[in-house]
Amino acid sequence: MHSADLLVEIGTEELPPRLLMSTAQAFATRLGKALDDAHLANDEISYYATPRRLALVVRNLAETQPEQHDVRHGPAVSASFGQDGQPTKAALGFARSCGVDVSELGRLETDKGQWLQYEATRPGEPMTTLIGDIINGAITGISIERAMRWGSARTEFIRPVHWAALLYDGNTIEARILDLPTSDQSFGHRFMDSGTTFTLGQASSYLETLRSHYVIADPAERRSMIEHQLGQLAIEHGGNVVIDPALLDEVTALVEWPVTLAGRFDPDFLTVPQEVLVSAMKKHQRYFHLQSDDGGLMPVFLFVANIASTHPEAVVAGNERVISPRLADARFFFQQDQRLSLASRLDNLQKVVFQSELGSYEAKVRRVSDLSAHAARALGQNPEDAQRAGLLCKCDLVTDMVDEFPDLQGIMGGYYATLDGENEVVSRAITEHYLPVQSGGDLPASAIGACVSIADKLDTLVGLFGIGQPPTGSRDPFALRRQALGAMRICIEHKLDLDIQDLVNRAAEVYASDERIKLKQDPNSLVDAVVDYMIERLEVAYTDRGLPVEVFRALRRGDSFTTDLHALDGRLVALQSFHTHESAPAVVAGNKRVTNILRDSALEAPEIDKQMLSEPAEHTLVKEIERVSDLMNASTYDQSFDLIAEIQPVIDEYFEAVMVMSDDVKTRNNRLATLHQLRSLYLSVADFAALQW
Repeated sequence: MHSADLLVEIGTEELPPRLLMSTAQAFATRLGKALDDAHLANDEISYYATPRRLALVVRNLAETQPEQHDVRHGPAVSASFGQDGQPTKAALGFARSCGVDVSELGRLETDKGQWLQYEATRPGEPMTTLIGDIINGAITGISIERAMRWGSARTEFIRPVHWAALLYDGNTIEARILDLPTSDQSFGHRFMDSGTTFTLGQASSYLETLRSHYVIADPAERRSMIEHQLGQLAIEHGGNVVIDPALLDEVTALVEWPVTLAGRFDPDFLTVPQEVLVSAMKKHQRYFHLQSDDGGLMPVFLFVANIASTHPEAVVAGNERVISPRLADARFFFQQDQRLSLASRLDNLQKVVFQSELGSYEAKVRRVSDLSAHAARALGQNPEDAQRAGLLCKCDLVTDMVDEFPDLQGIMGGYYATLDGENEVVSRAITEHYLPVQSGGDLPASAIGACVSIADKLDTLVGLFGIGQPPTGSRDPFALRRQALGAMRICIEHKLDLDIQDLVNRAAEVYASDERIKLKQDPNSLVDAVVDYMIERLEVAYTDRGLPVEVFRALRRGDSFTTDLHALDGRLVALQSFHTHESAPAVVAGNKRVTNILRDSALEAPEIDKQMLSEPAEHTLVKEIERVSDLMNASTYDQSFDLIAEIQPVIDEYFEAVMVMSDDVKTRNNRLATLHQLRSLYLSVADFAALQW
């Protein structure tokens, strides 16, 4: 069967950079599935995307479908013919739907009877007659937040479409895509090319054809070009370029012919915190910044133009003129904000709503302050520093700088605290308390910063749960999942001996003491709900990291489970290590045997009557249980596994020699009491019965 490459290009007005790649990927994925559904064989689909076009190349697409074998099942034969042998309405209707006479229908024999059946083989349809509808279905099915219409048609897409090219083996396929007729024509770069159409040829030459018209269609190639150009310019200016991957992706989606240039700004602006200057350059202008070898910001910026200008110095001068007032505004905000101290802004937080039912940010920072100090005391840190940092941590929300640059909240609070004369510990904690800001992001480096960060996150969790607004599968406006994982990561990765349940309990008590806040459940139930949610999130996080879920659940069901997350992490590591130990299968099997016997027994856990121990194996097991229990009380969690493994041969011997379910009720109950003691010994480490092999 003949096959060749298919090329489809859709030309648009400038596409939003944040949607460009996801739209191209979705287009390719949906087209691939549609071709498979249509039984049109192909090797692979490559996608290309620029601000003005989406393109797909389908390699070795079959020219036609294979033979189509249709099989349709109809009504039962018993319901298809009357007593006179004439076809019923059911049979006639089925035959009509198949386009044949009843006499042409076959029979299907099954164990449930005989049924009418239609079978037919028809030649496959040419790809060229199907492809237009297939492409339209693929592209219109892409999820788009805000689709646009243009002209008098009701066609919708992200941006208005101006041309559509569709070629197979270099020849045009006549179709309509997004209500436009297809052709073999395309447009080059908006400014650098002639502005007239040019002819596309074979799909294999698509990238080179567009390159000759000043368009780099492959986004991966554009990204690599920009990255290389940035590096070269950085070397020329004696600095190191800081490349934010998200910014690089955005710039890649904004240009068709990338040309990277360097500009300078007045070094006097360096008196402003470098985070402010970087934010102004990155967020407003999409500039990359340079750092010296010692990490200091250099008065140089790099930017990517979408044109190879014959007068690049004019382009640079224009960008320098644009950035200067931006930086001047930032310096003005910085100077103006210093007229008031952070502490004096505390009352202004009353005007900033945290959550309508939970009050203002002023109320929140007082709760965070209390909880931060509580955490600091538990860690042996200075509670006064934690209390002060918690009180001031949100005050920069009412500064001009953060109002203009919201991404600098916390960072500016730290700078202003230092300028106000707050001690370094407090200033640093304010800077760090939002961390981590994303999954896997940096954590607070200081102990007090960790305390304030945990307190801030737990206050939000407890508050939202308290008013009946926990996260749902589709809604989490306060990012409670991220907040919970962030707080737990700090505890685990910084090895903090903090009990999450104790902190949540303290947060719930503070909320309950505020008469202005109406909690929808009692504090005890609230604590249980929040802690359970956090532990469930933790289970998912460990599972994502490769820990078998049964290991986590075995520990959670045991008596050694703890909400001191640093200790919990160590115990999970130990249990996972034991999970692969040679003695583990025997321990698990013994635990399951004990569990199964006790599950069928309604007997509570009475004391063992040693006078009724009749078998030597009984005496030995009871003595071993007592010995190992005493040793465990003086041992570490890691050592308890060796003790459990050590007693296993005695347990095996007990089951060989002793009939637990004796006919004598008293004997049976005494032996069940022994198993209760053994079960408690197992559970003091973990519920080994939950482990799998």
